[in-house]
Amino acid sequence: MGLNCVGHAGIIGRSDFPLKLFSSGYGRIFDPCTAMIFETVNLPCNDFQLALRAIEDCQEPRYQSDLDAVINAVTSRQREYIAGRVLARELLGRLGVDAQTIASGPKREPLWPKGIVGSISHNELFCAAVVAQNSVVTSVGIDIETTGRIDRQLWGHLFTKEETEHLLQLEPVAQLRQATLFFSIKEAFYKYQFPITQSWVGFRDVSVHQEDASLYRLTAQISDATLANTVLAVVEPVGTDQVIALVIDQSVLKATGGQLGRHDAAAP
Repeated sequence: MGLNCVGHAGIIGRSDFPLKLFSSGYGRIFDPCTAMIFETVNLPCNDFQLALRAIEDCQEPRYQSDLDAVINAVTSRQREYIAGRVLARELLGRLGVDAQTIASGPKREPLWPKGIVGSISHNELFCAAVVAQNSVVTSVGIDIETTGRIDRQLWGHLFTKEETEHLLQLEPVAQLRQATLFFSIKEAFYKYQFPITQSWVGFRDVSVHQEDASLYRLTAQISDATLANTVLAVVEPVGTDQVIALVIDQSVLKATGGQLGRHDAAAP
């Protein structure tokens, strides 16, 4: 489901929002940018860890296995790959799991230790990782994107008719952001479903429906019926030009006032 999308987004400056991670009262490492996700996901810290960090702050400790995996890659790719592994190992350690090596599978997917599900994402500035015990969630998928990288010419390949109609109703700035959100959610869903199905899922096979300001329900044309309607995406606006999407089992999200999420429902 990976697609090389060329955009012209502005890059968020390092001073635009705080990146320093800190420990919450529940023993999680997180930053203000992922606080909404922690408020929404109803899992204890010994079962679930998620963090966002700047690429440059996540280069040590590195292992030879990390370097070997990207030895022929360009420098930027090496730094992104290493950052994701460094952050993921830190989070695994907080679950009590020692994993010096996080290898890649034939589709470049991370291969997690027994009993663990996880996901890694990065762009040119940031990496994000999430890990969880497989006893509490089926799977997880995470994606971070820079707003504006989804060119309108790509919409027909990425979005359903309903999603496209919704985008066309928005003002240009909101349109760019919403297109990025839809794309990020679909990327995160692909990472969620692949360890379960080992199957390709196209962008237009996944429909995104907004429940509230930060929560989206997904429906998918997929052979595994348990995945078709049982996952939700929590979207976190982490800065002016960045968004992060987490796809996770519906069952672990908190409900408020009989509604999923924490805000009034919104279209579409």
